[in-house]
Amino acid sequence: MSKRHILKEVNAKSMCGMEIVVEQIFENTLEKNLTSAEIEQNWLPLSKIVISDKVINLDQDNTFAHPRTGKVFKVLNS
Repeated sequence: MSKRHILKEVNAKSMCGMEIVVEQIFENTLEKNLTSAEIEQNWLPLSKIVISDKVINLDQDNTFAHPRTGKVFKVLNS
């Protein structure tokens, strides 16, 4: 049985320039390759990150408020 979700480390940056590393949730989407008839796994990023075992939804512009500090960060590489 294959995994449906994985966590990948991504960088996030605040307006004042502070950078942190958070884990973004990626979902497995299986796609059939029409040329080779094989099934390929593609990992698509969801609009969710994990900090200290808490799942946080990203805003439409990939920003979130840190649960401990309240600072707003933007995910850089999703």
